Amino acid sequence: MTDQLYTTHDISRLLQVDPSTVSKWIDRGILMAFRTPGGHRRVRSADLRTFLITHQMPVPEELGSGTVRLLAVDDERPVLDAIKRAFKPFAAQVELQTTTSGVEALLLVSEQKPHGMIIDLNMPDIDGLEVCRRIRARKQMEGVRLITMTSAHTPEVVEQSKQAGALACLAKPLDVQQVLELFRVPMALSAKR
Repeated sequence: MTDQLYTTHDISRLLQVDPSTVSKWIDRGILMAFRTPGGHRRVRSADLRTFLITHQMPVPEELGSGTVRLLAVDDERPVLDAIKRAFKPFAAQVELQTTTSGVEALLLVSEQKPHGMIIDLNMPDIDGLEVCRRIRARKQMEGVRLITMTSAHTPEVVEQSKQAGALACLAKPLDVQQVLELFRVPMALSAKR
């Protein structure tokens, strides 16, 4: 399926907002768009869907799936396997990708544009706090929700995570319900059924 393109007016009609509001979202870099050779703005449907899910706005039917894309980062493969098993019952609502490297996570976040990341704080290449800082330094990534996780969960670690740009810091082993609540979207999706 090819990604449909939307004009600012298409989006304003779809979301029932003023076209100038859509332009402001694009100018602020929170809604990804590109300009045609004629200078007109166009937004890909996938980017619009990401924007809506990230900002907890309803996803119109024509935009298709309201699946939340998550990227889990941990240098320990058994931890990632446990996270995959824990998310399996929510496969209809959550698309989970994993990596064992902080460096690879920084590349994947640019390519895949997930709605959120779950990042282990203690990793050998770059630690979770540095991954958070580097993502927060990129304007086009400000919509990605960052959640850190650690087995050494203390108030200090929680505070460091928040200062690095994370929404929350969770204790290991990860409580999937907590993650789902932080995204709120999957809960709403499963309630609709």
